[in-house]
Amino acid sequence: MPSVPTTDTFSLGDLQSPRSVGTVYLSSAAIVLPQNVLDEIIAFSEQDLRRERGGFLLGGVYGTKPMLVVIKHFHPAAEAKSRAASLVFTHDTWAELHREAELKYPGLSIVGWHHTHPDFGIFLSSYDKFIHHNFFPQPWHVAMVVDPRRKELGFFHWRDRQIEPCGFVTGRLA
Repeated sequence: MPSVPTTDTFSLGDLQSPRSVGTVYLSSAAIVLPQNVLDEIIAFSEQDLRRERGGFLLGGVYGTKPMLVVIKHFHPAAEAKSRAASLVFTHDTWAELHREAELKYPGLSIVGWHHTHPDFGIFLSSYDKFIHHNFFPQPWHVAMVVDPRRKELGFFHWRDRQIEPCGFVTGRLA
């Protein structure tokens, strides 16, 4: 998979009726999540209200000030091991991701990951932070948490070398 930053172009003008959800920090990675991808992630998240589910966020990184992380595709982690309060990305999970992403989404990079917290709320546990620190250490890497029971979601990104909550921008791609 290619490394970022991406060489093609993107601007917020590419979104129809853009709106921000939460606080978007332009000094760090500003997340752009088109409505169709958001809808896909929510539908996937609602398929199991008892166990954690997860996947990967594929897209590109545009510019530096601000750095826009544009999520263009969601890839479910079908091979992940899931329980009520944990999700493990196995070697098979990563192998399947790279194989499928190369075939179906050439040119896109892994820009982050997603997982659910059924009825636990929106936060990153110490294990979630371990995953982010060790597998998603780049300044453009983001984490998304969805609580499908409480109908809540949130993002986390790197800000001042810490993993911090943040908002995002959504809208329809023009």
